[in-house]
Amino acid sequence: MARNVWFGFLKQGMILFLLISVTVLFAQEPFDNSYIIDVKGVDIHYRFWEVADGQVEGSILLIHGFAGSTFSWQAVANRLQEKGYEVVAVDLPPYGYSDKSHRTNQSVTAQAERLHDLVQLQFPGREWHLAGHSLGGAVVQAFALLYPEKVQGVVFVAPALFSRVQVVDHQSSRNALWNSPAGFVVGALAERWFISGSRVADLLESAYGIKPTKYQVRGYLEPLQVPGTARAILSSASYSAELHNLDAALFDVPAIAVWGDTDSWVPYTTRKNALERMPGVQIVMMEGVGHNPMETHTDEFIEIMLQFL
Repeated sequence: MARNVWFGFLKQGMILFLLISVTVLFAQEPFDNSYIIDVKGVDIHYRFWEVADGQVEGSILLIHGFAGSTFSWQAVANRLQEKGYEVVAVDLPPYGYSDKSHRTNQSVTAQAERLHDLVQLQFPGREWHLAGHSLGGAVVQAFALLYPEKVQGVVFVAPALFSRVQVVDHQSSRNALWNSPAGFVVGALAERWFISGSRVADLLESAYGIKPTKYQVRGYLEPLQVPGTARAILSSASYSAELHNLDAALFDVPAIAVWGDTDSWVPYTTRKNALERMPGVQIVMMEGVGHNPMETHTDEFIEIMLQFL
């Protein structure tokens, strides 16, 4: 009996050790240009495409969408670097290789504050061209409203734009499930059964409008399988408290919004109310393109982006 109990504890300890080892491995340097920085207690992973001093055309900050990561912008970042732009792509927590705490505030204003703190710490004195895809579009919208003096322009890509953001009582919205052992179990089951290669492939095909490559599926799948990711995503509604009241009508920096006309995830028509409050934003529609034009139609997208820059 005692021996069985001891082996049970040993087995649990080995599983815990492996989970910690995987987390530590990912927390080191998943890419050659990876960096991880603590921003007010939250570990943020970002990638930096550097340009030699004296040859920098500008500084660009790239923000991915829901369930994405820096991988979503990799092809674009490589091309922009070739054109002389220094590029920073960030993993919004809990995505990619950033912090997996399920209690991290994931609201758009909290994410925008973290981005501001990160670039102030690591790249002080710069003004930024921002680009945000889908959910990341709302984050860069909040960034530009909060820190317009730091922003030269914004490229929205199939953006989940908001008309207004309001501060609400965070405590009243919390779900007790995620503070309990059951929350850990649900998150673990989601990681084991829901986040799979076939499901990610299906979701990407829906977003892309074409079949993804194995390389693209792997690029999305691997960071989603980092332990803790699923639980943190599932708890996002319970731990998302806006920190500022924002109104899209006050958006006042140069901007374009690029949409694919076959986008079924965030169609242009669903953001008309927000866009009506932002009349200075130029709309660019790409024919026969889905939700991720920067990945599926990189050449066309880069041309549009460079013309704007």
